[in-house]
Amino acid sequence: MELDEAIRGRRSIRRFDTRKIDDAVVEELIDLARHAPSSMNGQPWVFAVVREPGTKRRLAEIKNLYCPVEKRDYSADFIEQASAIVVVAVDRRSSHDRDVENGVLAAAHIMLAAHARGLGSVYMSAYRQDEPAVSAAIRAVLGMPDHVAPISILPLGYPAETPEPKRLKPLSEIVTHERYRIG
Repeated sequence: MELDEAIRGRRSIRRFDTRKIDDAVVEELIDLARHAPSSMNGQPWVFAVVREPGTKRRLAEIKNLYCPVEKRDYSADFIEQASAIVVVAVDRRSSHDRDVENGVLAAAHIMLAAHARGLGSVYMSAYRQDEPAVSAAIRAVLGMPDHVAPISILPLGYPAETPEPKRLKPLSEIVTHERYRIG
């Protein structure tokens, strides 16, 4: 699959069939994520691959417990059905105060590479700036030290749904040249 096609075709998947993703495929995805940009090339990423049902359940419970009111319609229970979950975290000691940016860029690489291989994923935050207990709980479940910051939870699996195409705003509504001139 060409990169343009992967970018245009990737959709958030929250239903997975029962097929298992081979460990080598998950490793390929993580290998590609290592090529993401990072602040001052700190390469601060730490990737936790979760397959154990109890750990997946605990991550879903944490996401549900700390879910903002306006997002309660989106339960995290579905992640238990994912073949694998990749938790993208960063080592703060080499993240140059860009924890979130570094983690999100690596997560985006994983999601695009997964889609290019026929896999589905959805981006889920592993932190809330207004609620540090989210990251602390995830760190505790995964045995991460305090200097490691969980950024993203990426459930991966073979899609059991085909979402509608994404409706995008026209470029004329979101692009300005030289100076801001929108709305």
